[in-house]
Amino acid sequence: MAKRSHPQGWRQKLQSPKFWLKQFRDLAIMALVLYGVSLYLQRDMVTGQAPALSGIAIDGSHLALNTTKTEPTLVYFWGTWCPVCRVTSPMVETISQDHRVISVAAASGSDSDIQIYMNEHQYHFPVFNDDSGEQSANWGAMAFPAIYIIDTQGNIRYVTSGVTSTWGMKFRLWLAQF
Repeated sequence: MAKRSHPQGWRQKLQSPKFWLKQFRDLAIMALVLYGVSLYLQRDMVTGQAPALSGIAIDGSHLALNTTKTEPTLVYFWGTWCPVCRVTSPMVETISQDHRVISVAAASGSDSDIQIYMNEHQYHFPVFNDDSGEQSANWGAMAFPAIYIIDTQGNIRYVTSGVTSTWGMKFRLWLAQF
């Protein structure tokens, strides 16, 4: 017959320094692995001066990364097909209400396909259609989503690939002001 653990046994475990050291060790290993994966995904992302980014957005308006703005810009490379982007895009929508955002939809179909997707998800941030993949290649955005924070001098201050948080993006945008 299997031995059941008693609540007293768990209490003793929780009070044991050895138990907490093992938990901390496992958490540290997991954090290092995730950090390594993150660095690997960001290996091709451009740093330094931001490449040019201008053209006609899917809504027909002219859109350009203008570095003479008084606030930083979030440049967001994503795809309608990307499962991680489905988590990140609502956060980018929230950011776009208070900060400048330019997005680039990679391999996501025609302008009308992207506009339908934007309408279905109630996204309002501006979008370039990168159906050729040229913009993504120029920026080194090979893993999606790819997020760049551009300061007012036109320099890429922060890069992120994969899942991130609204607070993380807001904090980096705030830091890019200085």
